[in-house]
Amino acid sequence: MHLALHVAIAKETEVPRRLPPLNALRAFEAAARHLSFARAADELHLTPSAISHQIKSLEDQVRVKLFQRSGRKVTLTDAGARYYPALRQAFDRMNEATEELKQSDVLGSLTINVLPTFAIRWLVPQLSDFQRRHPEIEVRITTNVETIDFNRSEADAAVRFGSDNWPGLTARLLMTEEIVPVCSPKLLEKGPPLRTPADLKHYQLLHDVNRPDTWRRWLLAVGETSIDPDRGLKLETTNLAVQGAIQGLGIVPANPSLVKPELEAGTLIEPFAYHLPVENGYYLVYPTGREQRPRLKAFEDWLIEMAQRFNTEVISRI
Repeated sequence: MHLALHVAIAKETEVPRRLPPLNALRAFEAAARHLSFARAADELHLTPSAISHQIKSLEDQVRVKLFQRSGRKVTLTDAGARYYPALRQAFDRMNEATEELKQSDVLGSLTINVLPTFAIRWLVPQLSDFQRRHPEIEVRITTNVETIDFNRSEADAAVRFGSDNWPGLTARLLMTEEIVPVCSPKLLEKGPPLRTPADLKHYQLLHDVNRPDTWRRWLLAVGETSIDPDRGLKLETTNLAVQGAIQGLGIVPANPSLVKPELEAGTLIEPFAYHLPVENGYYLVYPTGREQRPRLKAFEDWLIEMAQRFNTEVISRI
């Protein structure tokens, strides 16, 4: 009797949600984030006119103007600016809840976004071991060098280069880095002697445009001031710069750990003995709270194991 009364009262006081259509809310959130109907349309695979129509429908329903329109330029009204943060947080929470649901079982897929050079030169050659241990997990590797926004990215985790300061993220150090110039032995066979850093003036310097200060730091560390650290050929990634060095285009500062196969094969050599220690390192990063996702936990444990094994091998060669 008591229970029945409690349920009846609950049903009487329950207020049905009268929310605007989800499509209209999504259109507003994307347009407010980009401050552009066109970019919101690209993201949602709609036309700008469809976005405009969805937002007009939302404004009609809430009876509040959310955007000021001036030609192609749009800005949020005061009401829109108040509405947007709460709506973005709601979509972020829905996205996170959906990802948690998808990741609740070890069986399934896992997306890792990785720096291109690290992926090509270290991670991909190791992946067959993970696949052998975890055939139930389908791994997808994507690459870019940009700062990752996990609220907008499909990646479960990422590998990035940096310090140990990753606000809002769990970060696991994989390996630190050191830098030494490397080049093809054939380059030196047909060129002037390369006995001291000052002799670099006879050769082209190769650069990764994403790390433009590497030559400057190495030259400063060895006390060489006569060489312009900015001259030479600029390439999009360290891997491209290393490939350029293999082809005899010039000399590149590289992490010897990531060019280990070429150094062992003799296609690259270290003309100088000095290795510059670098404060930063490669980290596996992901939003705090994802630690117990089974697929990510399996990948993290494996990656840490492989990195520790690799680091031990490097130390043993020193």
